[in-house]
Amino acid sequence: MASGDVARLARLLGGWDAAPGRLPQRLAQALADLILHGDLADGDRLPSERHLAEALSVSRGTVTGAYDLLRAADHVSSRVGAGSVVTARRAHSAQGDARLSSFRSREYGRIDLSSGAPGGLVDLVMEHTRAVVDGPELPGAMAGDGYEPHGVAPLREALRRHYEDLGVPTRADQLLVTNGSQQALTLIAGALVSRSDTVLVEDPTYRGAIEAFRRRGARIVPVPTGPAGPDVRLLERLLRQLAPRMLYLLPVAHNPTGSIVSEAGARRVAELVRGTGTILVEDRSPADLLIRDDAPPAPIGSRMGSGAWITIGSASKVFWGGLRTGWIRADQATVQALSRARVNSDLGGSIIGQLVTARCLADLSRAREARRAQLRAGLRTALDALHDHAPEWSWAEPLGGSALWVRLPGTDTTAFARLAQRRNISVVPGPVFSAVGGFTDHLRLPFWQPASDVADGIARLADLWRRSGSETSNGHRARP
Repeated sequence: MASGDVARLARLLGGWDAAPGRLPQRLAQALADLILHGDLADGDRLPSERHLAEALSVSRGTVTGAYDLLRAADHVSSRVGAGSVVTARRAHSAQGDARLSSFRSREYGRIDLSSGAPGGLVDLVMEHTRAVVDGPELPGAMAGDGYEPHGVAPLREALRRHYEDLGVPTRADQLLVTNGSQQALTLIAGALVSRSDTVLVEDPTYRGAIEAFRRRGARIVPVPTGPAGPDVRLLERLLRQLAPRMLYLLPVAHNPTGSIVSEAGARRVAELVRGTGTILVEDRSPADLLIRDDAPPAPIGSRMGSGAWITIGSASKVFWGGLRTGWIRADQATVQALSRARVNSDLGGSIIGQLVTARCLADLSRAREARRAQLRAGLRTALDALHDHAPEWSWAEPLGGSALWVRLPGTDTTAFARLAQRRNISVVPGPVFSAVGGFTDHLRLPFWQPASDVADGIARLADLWRRSGSETSNGHRARP
């Protein structure tokens, strides 16, 4: 296994040592999880015991013990000269997303700064949930079989009006309701991307998108992004030279940087993509998490006039992730293709969640205002804590989103995140958000949690950073 693959495996294993049990057992369980979920496929060669021990900052005996347990469970076979090879059959795997492992391991952490998805707007969501339970829509829906692969009519009508408000005329047959935005991404990648297709993504970008395209065997090419959006000069050259199948962007409240593409940048991206044959996938799942503005700008695709454009939305960020409601807006033919792919995995989402989401969308202005107040307060807490405890770190104040993108000079944040996990603080290191393992000295620090958790978490991280020294240095660390 190449050094880059070892580093990627170490990132996929993030948080493995937070589980209970002896270290070899924890590591074996984490590796088995990757095998059973398809992230390590049948025939993949595992790194040598020495190399994996170095990547995880553990003893070689820990890795030896883990490999022994995997061999005993028939997950791995070993031959002299060939190393250790995964032997699990794909028929017994449910291909999953190990980059999202922070959601599986966080229960063991006392302070969780791993999730960028804000908690629910309790009063607003409860109000509309009661209205659905007590109203006439739910009994009417229950008269049928409950399978709505395209989504219930009230939600698609609410989404149609939502896009009309954004300046995008939309029909019901251009909408597909999904179980969250992650299913939307998985459907798009599965139905429209083939092995070896080129997909352009921002660097950094949403980790779930990277993994969705990677599972399809796509060639993922990064485009650097900054406060005004992606590097349009490089984007123009890549579109011309590579003729990519797809371009994936997070133009509003970008995850993880919190940036918003400028008006000039949005116009330029639309001009560049129009007529190329490249599909623009515009992920607006976090678009309502604005810190300064009342409402998000119009979608980039609305400026294209023509061309292949798909946009994704979600109730998770602005309302509550537990609604498990996302959606896709595209041309009718694309929606039909995605619908056919969708019925192979499920027959629709929660009817109650969709009806609640439809009512919540009618109250979107109030939800945006509540989120804006929450995010402003959280950002002030985080900035005060950073100024007080970590002035050596650097960051740009975000325009949207629920997290800060912070640089820790001279630090290997993958190693630092593992060390923090052992101290009961969960954080996500920068390379997780890069298709090429970049941003090795960055962390994403969410600030939507209770102020005490944010302030205490940052203070403890800063103290740990000062004490960790060479243990988390990338070789260029300046001592504070």
